[in-house]
Amino acid sequence: LTKERSLWEFIHKRIGKWYGHAERYQTQFLNNEISYEEFCRLDAQIWKEMSVKKVKTIVESVPFYKGVGILTSHLKNHGIKLSLISSGLSILSDMVKERYAFDYAIANDLLYNNGTLSGEVCINVHFDKKALWAERIMNKYKIGREEVIAIGDSMGDKELFEIAGFSVAFNPSSKELNSIADVVVSSDNISDIIPKLPF
Repeated sequence: LTKERSLWEFIHKRIGKWYGHAERYQTQFLNNEISYEEFCRLDAQIWKEMSVKKVKTIVESVPFYKGVGILTSHLKNHGIKLSLISSGLSILSDMVKERYAFDYAIANDLLYNNGTLSGEVCINVHFDKKALWAERIMNKYKIGREEVIAIGDSMGDKELFEIAGFSVAFNPSSKELNSIADVVVSSDNISDIIPKLPF
């Protein structure tokens, strides 16, 4: 939905803490030198004592693709439940849920006290374990895998694509994701997915 692949990175760059700081943690994680939990913890520590208000202001400036409202309205009009599973932050997913009338949203929570970030994070969604949440949502709404349409853009969506009845890779960052997606769409307008849907 957003043009930024990582909200964590977007925030770090906006406050001047990416290059030489958080970027280093990402490299360590990608090289399997630290765990995902440690990666998130180190990232969140950088923001300790930042105000929640400042973070929200940054998050509100995240650019969205054109056509998000058109796509979500189209899906809702066809009786489809909209769920957002993100390894990003709930400060954004909650905003998306409210703005576009999603039925369900889950992401990782930044912890705070009296309006100030504590430097801690509650990890709800691992970057490569979104399928676990998809199965919980399927149970919640009593739907089968064949009824699930997954839309994603990174290898973190691989397991999600594997359990979905139909999958769309939108502006994917990974050729491997392309190979398992039913459809690949490259566009500046996310509503271009609509003609590719199986209904």
